[in-house]
Amino acid sequence: MAENNTATATAEEVTPVEAVTPDATVAPAEAKSPAAPAPAPQTRNSSDLAPDLQETGEETPRKEVPNGRPYEITYIQRTNDPAALENSQARVRALIEGVDGAIDNVRVSEVRRLSYPINKQTDGIYVVINARFEKGLTEELDRYFKIDETVLRHLVLRDS
Repeated sequence: MAENNTATATAEEVTPVEAVTPDATVAPAEAKSPAAPAPAPQTRNSSDLAPDLQETGEETPRKEVPNGRPYEITYIQRTNDPAALENSQARVRALIEGVDGAIDNVRVSEVRRLSYPINKQTDGIYVVINARFEKGLTEELDRYFKIDETVLRHLVLRDS
């Protein structure tokens, strides 16, 4: 006959959770100094974030764009000229605002390694602009990005 070697625990062998005191893992009393108060838990409020980013409790009104559609403009800028980054952003802003469009958000990344070289460049800065404007401006933006030599790649997508 085969003997069953599985171990089964009885109630006496298992230590109940209540039997373990919470002080069992605490260091000896001489390690704790009674004179040093425990640090207060830190809570963050809106004034800790940044003085420029105060919560106002109300949303800023968005500019109304007649016949405007939401677009996402993404382009990769060369890293060797920091002035070109500001110039390209200013030019795109001027193009959008020139046709009564509105820019909702601009995000600029730090220098990132490209997955493959583009025009012998291995690093680039990604710029993403969320804006609302009329359909005809996409052709003008495309023309500008093709002419600007500091822009490695660009993409203009319509958000839904």
